[in-house]
Amino acid sequence: MKKILSGERFDLNKYDPTYPKALVNLENPPDVLYGIGNPEAMTEGIAIVGPRRISDYGRECAQMFADETANQGITIISGGARGCDTIAHQAALKHNAPTVAVLGGGCDHVYPSENFNLFQKIIENNGCVVSEHPFDTEPMPWMFRARNRIVAAMAKATLVVEAGLPSGTYSTVDYALSAGREVLAIPGDITRPQAQGTNRIIFEGAMPITSLEVYREVLYRLSLDQSSKNPEQLMTPIKTSLKEVCEQAKQASVALNDQSSNQPIKSQEAR
Repeated sequence: MKKILSGERFDLNKYDPTYPKALVNLENPPDVLYGIGNPEAMTEGIAIVGPRRISDYGRECAQMFADETANQGITIISGGARGCDTIAHQAALKHNAPTVAVLGGGCDHVYPSENFNLFQKIIENNGCVVSEHPFDTEPMPWMFRARNRIVAAMAKATLVVEAGLPSGTYSTVDYALSAGREVLAIPGDITRPQAQGTNRIIFEGAMPITSLEVYREVLYRLSLDQSSKNPEQLMTPIKTSLKEVCEQAKQASVALNDQSSNQPIKSQEAR
């Protein structure tokens, strides 16, 4: 029997005052957001993204930086997937910080199923689980890539914890750049495949997060975005070539999923 998340349900169209303002300027904003929980949790925060199969180093970094984000009361936005996403959401719950899980499919098709309890706790702790698809929509691979634009646009900055090459995480980076958001990345061991993507992102212009002190400075600066200043004046310039690299990686990742893109997801997930 399929488990259904409990909590207050909402559906917000683009003209609803509660609809996240950060999504309005997307090239293709969701016409409707379907969610469970507190829609006011969808404030601009930090997106923390990374792989499902995360390394021990990546896990340690995800935990450390997610804890710092949540400890400052900043909303953590992620995709609810295994690995890095799960660590980020759990950190928010631990510190009683708001968190938003953006799902690929509808909210009544919890994926991955092992995160059902996590999603329920998010709802019960004044966060929300949200999707651009109606509640009973089965998740399909192409939906996960599309949801990444919501994750990226809803955040003031996207922190990439770990990424190989190619990586579905690149689509989130690409969407963040398109939305005029800042991209942060944690450097990794150059001999490890899991770090090739993050190191390349840094090489192309993303801000390297080399310590908690650096990260705290970035969070402080990003908090100024709430003032009358133009957020783009506060951002580290990102080279145009980074967008090109993201596009190449995205196309490579799409090619890997082409054969299965029209089949409902059962046991594998595309980020």
